[in-house]
Amino acid sequence: MKRILLLSIVIFSIGKSLIAQTCTPDRTLPDSVVIFPLPFSETNPMGGINDTACIGEPFEFAVTVNVPATFASPFGTVPINSIDMATDGAIRKIPVGIDYVCNPPNCIFPKDSSGCILLFGTVNDTAGVYDVAIDFVIQSVIAFPISFPNPSLFPGNYYLHVKPNGECVTSTDDLADLGVSTKVRPNPFSGFAQIVINTPISGNFDFTVTDLLGRKIRRERVNLIVGENTIDFDGSELAAGVYIYTLSDGERQLSDKMIVQKN
Repeated sequence: MKRILLLSIVIFSIGKSLIAQTCTPDRTLPDSVVIFPLPFSETNPMGGINDTACIGEPFEFAVTVNVPATFASPFGTVPINSIDMATDGAIRKIPVGIDYVCNPPNCIFPKDSSGCILLFGTVNDTAGVYDVAIDFVIQSVIAFPISFPNPSLFPGNYYLHVKPNGECVTSTDDLADLGVSTKVRPNPFSGFAQIVINTPISGNFDFTVTDLLGRKIRRERVNLIVGENTIDFDGSELAAGVYIYTLSDGERQLSDKMIVQKN
């Protein structure tokens, strides 16, 4: 019976590792960055899970883990042997259908190394905002648990926004195929910004801005001419975070992100 149980665990572990592509850590990050991205907060609006999941559609998001050899504590410099997490159940408050795998597969990140965690799957749950948390164990002189976000070290939230099927926005669509391009100047911004649109076609377009849950912040009809066009946008009353702006001619559209950052 024990052999059958052990074999079942091995088969489950192998199967889990095969159903998703592995992730690649971001090796361009400085050594001082332990986890990336850091949680979303008003002072770090580019942090957190900035990709939206849609019910019934595949989703992937990677988190990089950099493990230093030591860390500073109130009692002095403490050595780190590794940062570990369980291969199951260490990421809490995720919607049904989302799972995770690690690189390395055992989810043990040794000191002086970089690894990553891949959130993946197809959401089969209700739309809304999920306040995700990741549980680690730091192996040092003693083992002690720590969760991210952490109110003392890394405050904020890992919000995973889940929208109804068909409402997820891609970064570009058919208008880009025609040569239309957009950018926000500046981005991030705290007050006023301009959406700069370069287009080889002219006409009337719908311009909309929504939050990550699809709630409309602004909608207007704009007339574009061939060449460079600008749309003034006032974000001074918006909360810090990521917003989606969309340009559409009724048949084709182009969408991208703008980031509101509060000082």
